[in-house]
Amino acid sequence: MKIQLFTVLITATIAIRVQAQDATVREFQTMALKDLKPLDKDGWKKTGTFVVTVNQGALRNWAAGGEKNTLGITTILNYNINHRKGRYTWNNYFDLSFGFQNASSFGRFRKIDDQIDVTSKYGYQFSPHWFTAVLTNINTQVMPGYYYTDSANNKISNFLTPGKILLSVGFDYRPDKHFSLFISPITTRWILKVDKDFLQVNKFGVPPNKKQYSELGAFATAKYTKSFAPWVTYTGRLDLFSNFKRKPQNVDVYCTNFLNLKINKWMSTTVSVYLLYDDDLLKETQLKEILGIGLAIKL
Repeated sequence: MKIQLFTVLITATIAIRVQAQDATVREFQTMALKDLKPLDKDGWKKTGTFVVTVNQGALRNWAAGGEKNTLGITTILNYNINHRKGRYTWNNYFDLSFGFQNASSFGRFRKIDDQIDVTSKYGYQFSPHWFTAVLTNINTQVMPGYYYTDSANNKISNFLTPGKILLSVGFDYRPDKHFSLFISPITTRWILKVDKDFLQVNKFGVPPNKKQYSELGAFATAKYTKSFAPWVTYTGRLDLFSNFKRKPQNVDVYCTNFLNLKINKWMSTTVSVYLLYDDDLLKETQLKEILGIGLAIKL
């Protein structure tokens, strides 16, 4: 009788454990087969800001001296176009700016800001916060750039001179809608020098009599966008690139910061700070800062 009772208890224990294991297995299977929770809903999403700032001044018989006439205009466009369908995402970022200033002593308008930076990223979500992705980026300017002196204006750059085109495959980490980090161990980048005035010189890392130079390296880019208050919005970006073919220890740095302080529906104060280091362009850290108050349109 004791043996039969012991046998019954053992059988019941095994059955309970098997049922518990089956329930655990089913739970894991359900989680594995369950669709990943998307960060955004399917469809298109478009956001951006367009800013125009104007400054003007005039002096007549002013004892303290100064420019008789000054006029400056700066425009900035930050625009995002994103699309999602299931686990597939397509993100596009446009950072465009152009500005010029004129004064009586110049005799002509001088460029004070000029940038074209476009990034496109196509990804596939394989976990709640991780994506495999392909990223492309182009960075250049529209108009010729000059080094201004009292005696002469020396041209130092132009459209696609330099120009940078980047193609990268890697992993994209997106913990929330504000932050993303893209990392690639292998990236190809082309440096362009198409202006014929610079063809025969070694400039921007492109050898003489060459219009382009290809680089192979590691790349990482981080982007952060946050509205800290209804009237305060910040967008920051940091790009890092190490060229395996030439001085990999000299990492190229490209950092942008854009702060928008809304005054009312149409007016805002904007602060743009750019930090750049690329020893092929200049063996010093480059810094550009623009502060403006003007018309701001939310797109």
